[in-house]
Amino acid sequence: MQRQILAVLLAIVSCAAFAQDYPSRPIRFVVSYPPGGGVDLMGRLVANALSARIGQPVVVENRAGAGGAVGTGVVAKATPDGYTVLVGSNAAITQAPHLSAHPYDPFKDLAPLVKGVNVPTTVLVAANSPFRTMNDLLEFARANPGKVSWGTPGNGSGMHVELELLKEKLALDITHIPYKGAAPIMADTMGGQITVGAPGIPSTIGNIRGGKLRLLAVWSGTRAGVFPDAPTVKEVTRIAELEGYPTWYGLMLPAGVPREIAAKLEAEVIASFRDPDVVRKLTESGADIAAQPSGPFGEANRIESAAFAKIFKKLNIKAD
Repeated sequence: MQRQILAVLLAIVSCAAFAQDYPSRPIRFVVSYPPGGGVDLMGRLVANALSARIGQPVVVENRAGAGGAVGTGVVAKATPDGYTVLVGSNAAITQAPHLSAHPYDPFKDLAPLVKGVNVPTTVLVAANSPFRTMNDLLEFARANPGKVSWGTPGNGSGMHVELELLKEKLALDITHIPYKGAAPIMADTMGGQITVGAPGIPSTIGNIRGGKLRLLAVWSGTRAGVFPDAPTVKEVTRIAELEGYPTWYGLMLPAGVPREIAAKLEAEVIASFRDPDVVRKLTESGADIAAQPSGPFGEANRIESAAFAKIFKKLNIKAD
């Protein structure tokens, strides 16, 4: 018994000493999406700010594929020492695992670190569309069943779920058109192939400000800071359940990272999100900064995951 107690004490002392020295070498940020996108932008901004704070390089490595599942799987299998961090979104954590088999369990193989930002979904129409407001669009949809087509980034995406909830709550007949990415959604919206496009806000800013697309509303609890004149869908419909499921970008660790190391990294990452340059650039990109600590971040993910599972089953949503 004494030997067991001694072994535990030595392990605690060793872990504390290790945490005190952490980080002693470069940290790897595995971004689960390609370069140039919103997740990549957040990862690189935070990596630069974090590196300046801790005095160690933070190396960004893009491991894109399968809607974020490839990079997520890499981190899930990484050594839990605090030197490998996932930079990803909720698609691979709270949504996709309910639709198909994945090589990781998002709640057993990964641990939340910090939710970085929330990214509202847009409700977009072409600049020459007859719809000037969200109410114009909804009135037309009520009067013309099946005549409105609505493009989202794919079956089972948060944007798809938002559309299905809108259809259910308002008893609308709207045709869902799944895409793979924001660019083709915007192209077909501008070209008139679909009535409405619903990508995340960061990719749309240039076309909205350039007058090629008209923003009717956003799916979010509050109005988007980058377009404060656009109402939320909840405001327009006055239905609380239509707050939507904005995409989040966040950071996670492999499960099993020592508590002291995870806590130290969490504090430094949150401080990095409060860096003025990071705040300015992320806000300009259309993201709303959350900088949510690991505890509430993890709890919110469990609630969101359960909600998606229920909705997918109820609406019989399948993977593409």
